[in-house]
Amino acid sequence: MNKVCKPDYKNSLVNLANSVLQYFECPIHHETLPVLDNLLQQDYQTVVLLVLDGMGVDMLEHNLSDKSFLRKHMLKEISSVFPPTTTAATTSIYTGLTPQEHGWAGWQCYFKEYKKNIELFLNRDFYQSKSLDVNVGKEFLKHKKLFEQINEQGKYKAYGVARFFGNYKIESMNDVCNKIVELAKEKDKKFILAYYKEPDSVMHHTGCYSEKTKTKIKSLDRHVENLAGKLQNALLIVTADHGLIDIVEDVRLEKIKEINDCLRLPPAIEPRAVAFYIKEDKKEQFEKEFNKRFGNDFILLTSDEYIKQGYAGEGIMHYKFREFLGDYMALATGDRILQYQTEGGTDPEELKAHHAGLTQKEMSVPLIVYKSDK
Repeated sequence: MNKVCKPDYKNSLVNLANSVLQYFECPIHHETLPVLDNLLQQDYQTVVLLVLDGMGVDMLEHNLSDKSFLRKHMLKEISSVFPPTTTAATTSIYTGLTPQEHGWAGWQCYFKEYKKNIELFLNRDFYQSKSLDVNVGKEFLKHKKLFEQINEQGKYKAYGVARFFGNYKIESMNDVCNKIVELAKEKDKKFILAYYKEPDSVMHHTGCYSEKTKTKIKSLDRHVENLAGKLQNALLIVTADHGLIDIVEDVRLEKIKEINDCLRLPPAIEPRAVAFYIKEDKKEQFEKEFNKRFGNDFILLTSDEYIKQGYAGEGIMHYKFREFLGDYMALATGDRILQYQTEGGTDPEELKAHHAGLTQKEMSVPLIVYKSDK
């Protein structure tokens, strides 16, 4: 039985990001993280926030010894946001906003303006795997990253180091670390926000506890330890956007007539945090059929219940967010995923591990902190 963890927006990635904003004298959007605030009372020349995609606490504990660099410097476990998935969670880290504020609800969202489910990070039609001419995320979901907010204040310098943001060519973990070391040598007081895509990719394809996963996480541990040794008068913060869980069954919803007949649009968001758009006269049938088949593995909520129960956090709701949730949200607590294929559409990718559910393995991420010498 998986332990279920509801997101804790008093001890989360959102609070971590706001601690950074507070340290660099920027307006904050939410409460900060006290344990990090205490460490930031020292005046560092450089603060680095490094996000390793998918490196949840469970992954660290199963793939590294307690003598490893990352585990030795882990201060505590903190909560991801919901859903614990890259699109929602990294955007919360990058902005200091909750999912309901920034609107990046999950991997793919239905946009009525285009009548399509759009993969926000890849900017393509999810069910047809076709690229779009317009960058939908930039058009509808605009937010300033931490380094942009800090630079706007004009008092301190801030930089982004990732393949998808910043002004540097980043392809590998070596590139990330080398650029951080280079920027840290500049004399100004500064913040560096960095991201790398692993171990998420390896875990998706080989599972959480495979030898390839263990090798990748050990490699990341060595990279971070080497990076830490090259920093001076710096605070290095390492965290993850989410963890992952191995999957035992991939359910194809289009093959279940009793549920497929209820849909007015294809499902959206994530295979473990599913937004359902249901015909008005089929809601009772949908609830009955869904709970009969998946009640042991998913919590089914109306989208209004989902919001009221705080899964997406607090704050002023983005004007698109409620639309993205459809009529119901199904939140995974077991080891199954729910996927869907439209007629003539692309066959869903088969992966060994997933995220975006309510289990502790997916929700719990590390707060790792290293203080370098002056």
